[in-house]
Amino acid sequence: MKSLIILNRGKRNYSPSIQGRIWLVCPVPQRYSADMDVIDTPPTLPDPEHCRRARLSRDPRFDGTFFLGVSTTGIYCRPVCPARTPAEKNVSYFHLASQAAAAGYRPCLRCRPESAPGSPAWNGTSTTVQRALDLIDGGALRDGNMRQLADRLGIGERYLRKLFQQELGISPVTVALNQRLLFAKKLLSETNMPLTQVAFAAGFGSVRRFNSAVSEHFRLTPSQMRGRQKNTTGPGICLQLHYRPPYDWQGVVDFLSHHAVAGVEEITAERYRRQLPDGTLEVSPITGKDALQLRLEITDNRRLMTLVAQARRMFDLDANPDEIEAVLQQDRALGALARRSPGARSPGHWSLYESAVRAIVGQQVSTVAARTVLSRLAQACSDNQGECFPFPAAAKLAALQDEHFPMPGRRRDTLRQVCTRYSGREQELTVEALAGFRGVGPWTVAMVSIRGAGDPDTFPGGDLGLQRAWEALEGNKNELKAATERWRPWRAYAANLLWRSLSA
Repeated sequence: MKSLIILNRGKRNYSPSIQGRIWLVCPVPQRYSADMDVIDTPPTLPDPEHCRRARLSRDPRFDGTFFLGVSTTGIYCRPVCPARTPAEKNVSYFHLASQAAAAGYRPCLRCRPESAPGSPAWNGTSTTVQRALDLIDGGALRDGNMRQLADRLGIGERYLRKLFQQELGISPVTVALNQRLLFAKKLLSETNMPLTQVAFAAGFGSVRRFNSAVSEHFRLTPSQMRGRQKNTTGPGICLQLHYRPPYDWQGVVDFLSHHAVAGVEEITAERYRRQLPDGTLEVSPITGKDALQLRLEITDNRRLMTLVAQARRMFDLDANPDEIEAVLQQDRALGALARRSPGARSPGHWSLYESAVRAIVGQQVSTVAARTVLSRLAQACSDNQGECFPFPAAAKLAALQDEHFPMPGRRRDTLRQVCTRYSGREQELTVEALAGFRGVGPWTVAMVSIRGAGDPDTFPGGDLGLQRAWEALEGNKNELKAATERWRPWRAYAANLLWRSLSA
C-alpha cells in the first residue's frame, strides 16, 4: 500500500475572490528513504478549533480547505470572506461546500464559495488555473502574451479564458492588470523613478497605456499620485515592505545566517545582502516603522515586481502574528519558546527552485556541510571569479562535470535531473513536480514546501533536528506526532521555534 503526501500551494497577491490554496494528493513511490517520515494527511472532517484559528486570520493559504455556515444569516462562506466576522457560537464548519448546502445554508454572494479552491467548480482544472496564476505572478503576461501563456499550460487560449471566467469570474488579463496597477502605485508613492521607468517596471508596454490605465483605475493621473519628491540616500531603488507587527527580525536573521551560502549572501545583524545575476538586493529593518527596507541595484527594472514578491515571501511578511501566537503561546510545550520570540516568522529561501537545490544537497548531511557544497557549486557556475556570485542557475548546474559535485552519485543524479528538466525555466518548478523525481523523499518535499512555497502547516516530523529539540523540551519523542495536531494550522511556525531552540 502506498502512502500519501498532502501538498498545499497558492498565492497571496490577489483579491479574496481569487486567492486560495489547493490540496493535492499524490502517491509516494516506495523508493523513498526509510529514514524519512511521511507528511501527515489531514482529517476528513475539519477540527473546529483549527478552523476557528484559520478563519479569524483570513489567511488565504487555507481557502478551500473548509467552509463555515453562519446560523444567524443562513449563509455559508469561505474562510477568506471579507464580510464581518461572525461570533463563534453562530458558526458551523464543513469539509465540503456540498455539506453546508445540505445543512440548509445558501452560498455567500460576496466570497462565492461555490468557486473556492477544491470545490466542484475547480475539480479537474484547478491545477491549471493555479499554475496560470503562478505564471502571471512571475510575469508571463508581461514578457509574453495570452497565446504563449496557454502554450506553456498545454491548453488553448480560448479554453484558458473560459476557465478563468468560470472559476474566478475575471480574465487572466484583468489579474495581470490589477497586479501591475498596484505595483505602479507603490513605485509612484515611494520612489523618484521617472514615470517612463515606472510604466515599464510595472509591466506596461507604453507610457500612453500606463497613463490611461492609472487614470481610469485611480481617477488620478500618475503625476497627481506621486505627490512630493522623496528623499533618497544611496544608490539603487528603495521600497518599503510592510508587515503586521511584531516582527522577529533577529530570529529571521539567525535563520538566514545559519543557512547563508558564502559568496552569494552576506548577512549582519542589521542587513541581508544578496548577489543577483544582474545586480544586488539588500533588506534591512526601518527604525520606527512596521516595514523592512528593500534596496535593489539591478540593470533591468522590469524585474522589480517579481523581486519584491520574492522578498516578501522569503521574509514571511504576509503572516498574521496575532493569530499564530494565539495558538502557539498558549501551548503547554511550545508556549515558553513562542513567548520568548514574539512575532516569530517562518522565513524561506529566495525561490522554490533554490529551496529544492538546497534541500537535495542537504539530504543526510549537516547544514554546515551543505552550505560548503552550495558555495563550491555557485563558484563553479559563476562567470565572475571574484568573491561574489549569484546562486547557480539550473542550466549551469546541469552542465557541471561530476568532479564538481562532492556528494553521493545518486544525490548528484537527482540534482542534475531536476536542473536539466527546468533549465532556463526555474520559475516553473513546483512542489508537486519535485515529488515525482527519483531520490526526492518526504523530508525534501516538506522542506521545500516550508522554505520554497511558504506553506504554514507543514511539519517534517522525520527531521532529526526537530526530534532532538522536542526531546530536549519534553523528553519523549513518541509524543511529537500527537503534539503537532495542537499546532495546526501553524505547524511550520512551531517547527521554526523548535529548530531555533537548538541554538538557544
